[in-house]
Amino acid sequence: MPELQDPRLKTLIENATVHFHSARPGDDEMWGSGFLVAPGWVLTCAHVLLGRIGERGEEEFRVRGPGLHDGRPVGARLEACLHDGGVGGQAEERTNVPVEQDMALVRLLDTSVQHECVWLSDRSDHPLGEHRLVYGYRPTEGGAASAWNGEATVSAQDGPYGLRLGPSNEFPPGVSGGPVLDPATGAVVAVIKSRRGDRDGGLSIAVSAMRRFGALYHRVTAAHDEWHQARRRVLHNWVGRQMELPGTPAEREGEGWSPVDRRQALALLAAIEPPDAPHTITQLVRTARGDDPAGRPHLPVSWRDGHGQLYEADHPQRAYVFLRYLRLVQLFVQAGEPKDRAAVERLGEWIDDRLVRVLPSLHTNVLDAALPPGLLLGEQRSVEPYPGPGGRGVVLLELEPLDDDASRVYWTLRVDDGGEESDVPRYGQTTGPGVELRRLRSVIAEPLAEAFESVDRPELPAPLEVALDLRHFDLPVHEWQIYDSARLWDRARQQLLGVRRPVVIRDIERRGVPAESWDARWHGMLASGRLTAKYTVFNGSPHQARQFADMTPGEIPVQCLRAGTGAGHATMRLALDAGHGVALWHHGGHPGQECGTDCDELHRSTVGFLKEVRGPAELPDRIRRIREDISRGNGRHWADMVAVLYDDPRRPLPAEEGVFDAP
Repeated sequence: MPELQDPRLKTLIENATVHFHSARPGDDEMWGSGFLVAPGWVLTCAHVLLGRIGERGEEEFRVRGPGLHDGRPVGARLEACLHDGGVGGQAEERTNVPVEQDMALVRLLDTSVQHECVWLSDRSDHPLGEHRLVYGYRPTEGGAASAWNGEATVSAQDGPYGLRLGPSNEFPPGVSGGPVLDPATGAVVAVIKSRRGDRDGGLSIAVSAMRRFGALYHRVTAAHDEWHQARRRVLHNWVGRQMELPGTPAEREGEGWSPVDRRQALALLAAIEPPDAPHTITQLVRTARGDDPAGRPHLPVSWRDGHGQLYEADHPQRAYVFLRYLRLVQLFVQAGEPKDRAAVERLGEWIDDRLVRVLPSLHTNVLDAALPPGLLLGEQRSVEPYPGPGGRGVVLLELEPLDDDASRVYWTLRVDDGGEESDVPRYGQTTGPGVELRRLRSVIAEPLAEAFESVDRPELPAPLEVALDLRHFDLPVHEWQIYDSARLWDRARQQLLGVRRPVVIRDIERRGVPAESWDARWHGMLASGRLTAKYTVFNGSPHQARQFADMTPGEIPVQCLRAGTGAGHATMRLALDAGHGVALWHHGGHPGQECGTDCDELHRSTVGFLKEVRGPAELPDRIRRIREDISRGNGRHWADMVAVLYDDPRRPLPAEEGVFDAP
């Protein structure tokens, strides 16, 4: 397919592609490939450096390429690596690095060296086109590096970041770490990770995996965008070539969003600090588009990533959509205390200038843009009401026990952010032997952290709903710590789940269309406005069984027994069957057959506590605030081991689409 090779782009990308080797004299072995992404920065695969630069990755090494320092070696060091095990392992471990961890950023030690940089895609998903061009180096018989490039065909998506290539070409050893170009857009979209043994084809990693570098990602991509903007007057530059490619939409008198517009916009955004919470970017994208991006785009970290979610299929939307997003960014940053007010002003001035080329009938879409409610800190209440239908996002963890072993569960993690794919699981294990409850926290800690990042607002963490079988209602999820380590100043990572965010229990048997009793009691409770505590202990008599159905709408069951076993289990079962959606109970056990002073304190204190609660929506956050107070060392509290059932029938759990596989 010779038409895929744009000769100008081929020259640009070859000048930005490099290879690595040792700094030790006489050691000319080529390790692998990489490519220059910003002034002084090289992106490669972590496994290329694994076992080669010291136990802690501290050893200096050499980078070399035709467009770098006239082909002479340049000293470099590893700056950051996504691999959990670092780069100090053994050579045989190189094939075992997971896709999402196989990236490393290398820093050139001589900052005065001038060089070419690739154009990195800002997209948050994989391009739809099936053709790719792969660049890198292979070792010759004498050990020296020889430039290589080849065409590849996309064969399958492999996880959130992986893309299978082949079987149209065999990738030689040494190519790992090289760039993968989308010839339709002229952007580097991936890093080649591996070949398939002695067969053709291989695996690549989407460049959006760079976002896992966090603040360093913004620093590098900002330098990338500013460098390309500074090169706009160079005769043959990346964006100039992109304007000539078949995959570039034709401009319609300023209605289209061209690569030149994108370059200018990204350079302006690069000068503005990104928000603390990815949810802010997601909300602004949704407001600008009027809907959610198709599929499940990778989590945005910087304003650049939000720009990359304004495409439809492989083409950018109309110019006013991008300008609307930029205006929303301007409004959000201006509402706070921007570090660089001049940068925000420059963005606003360019928006106004670019808007002149848009049809006047579309100007109001940009000029009247307004931030979505609740996005700014000043709009928060002292007690945050629990989100109802269409409210802010929540994270939903479903734990389904295996039929023959209740100590093991299948798990599913969803993010209900009001989007079209809120019912689609993001993570989970629903086949095989399941997960032991005692190991559950370690298994789902990382997926939980990523789910929270996608929906948390600044200083307003999203609630966690845990849908459980009644036998597991006492699982202390609110006491989990999902981060293994945290900086001394990072209090958010140090906090337990139930201290950081509201954590509530839901009944996993309540799926799909809600029962009439559940729905009616919930709406009656909302209408009553106030909640009152009803002490409930079931001793087996029919009279006590009826008490749950006879409670007034504002009465909620409160019990001092564990809900998962014995009499407490029977009591909670009756409450659920009677349609109760809110309940409180002590998940830490009972002193004996008879109630003691702790039980009396629980019931007495609950009565007083509920007098301060203005409706059920305040209950989860008020309990969270109590947990936060306890965590500060302010002594024991009656609510220390209280769990909360908050099961809203207006937001029912998704109905099961199939049967879980047997282990």
